[in-house]
Amino acid sequence: MNQHPKSKRFFYLLTAAMTLFCSEVSANASAQDVNELDDICMYSQRILKDYALIGMGVTYHDPKKDIDENIKTVDKYFKDIESHKLDEKLMAEVVEVEKSWNAIKPEFLNAPDKAKMSELRKKVEAYTTRCEQVAEDLAKDTGIKGEHDVVLIAELGLESQRLAALYLMKAWGVADPNYEEEVNQTVDETEKIYHELLAADEKLVSKEIKGKLQATENDFIAFGVMAKSTSGRFMPMQAEKSASKIFDALREILTLEKKLVEGTVSGYFTPVADEKKVFKENEQLTEVLHVTEEHV
Repeated sequence: MNQHPKSKRFFYLLTAAMTLFCSEVSANASAQDVNELDDICMYSQRILKDYALIGMGVTYHDPKKDIDENIKTVDKYFKDIESHKLDEKLMAEVVEVEKSWNAIKPEFLNAPDKAKMSELRKKVEAYTTRCEQVAEDLAKDTGIKGEHDVVLIAELGLESQRLAALYLMKAWGVADPNYEEEVNQTVDETEKIYHELLAADEKLVSKEIKGKLQATENDFIAFGVMAKSTSGRFMPMQAEKSASKIFDALREILTLEKKLVEGTVSGYFTPVADEKKVFKENEQLTEVLHVTEEHV
């Protein structure tokens, strides 16, 4: 049976409208984009910490291997994100962060230089701050409830490595007149993040996750006490053990949080979406179909 010409025309227009709608939706950042940029941000401070360990001759946890693997991961994740369809503004932000990373990376590939450590840390701090801002922008763009909490947990992982980098720099003998102030700022920021996560709706940060967060918070407090010590004695290996213990625990918590707010079905994310955003997209599709039908 042949289709009526008008029916055929409507079918083609409907297909075009659906294609337009889907292409617009696909331009939003995905949970994967957020997760990869979170890792990019975290690994920068971890690499800085490993750089200081190598400079001091500490081989515990093989910091050189850790640096090499993390650099490869950061490069891969930038390529992954840039291969996805983000809107022009978000893509420009990601590219901006990548350019900063490429300016810093050569230093990490060279043998550690104590004379360059302080300046290198300033560059990493500026890079990390911007990276966190872009991760939050991506999280908002996903429209996933709780994606902000994913970013916050990742930031805790970053702060654990930041505190370790600060401590190990001082242990290495790198002069920093603002050491105490920067340690206090890191500890205060960490406490602020923990407070927000522990006060969050349990639909977005479950009771189980909160319990695990409290355990890492206690470890972080103990690590903060070590970093604030004025005894003049340093324990770089113990600092690395503490930082890695917190980091690994937070990575596990991060996995639980992703499953909670993003969900996985056959490899695809099924987010708890922002109802306003979904309503707006449905409204836009309805308008397109209405216009399409009027022109049949």
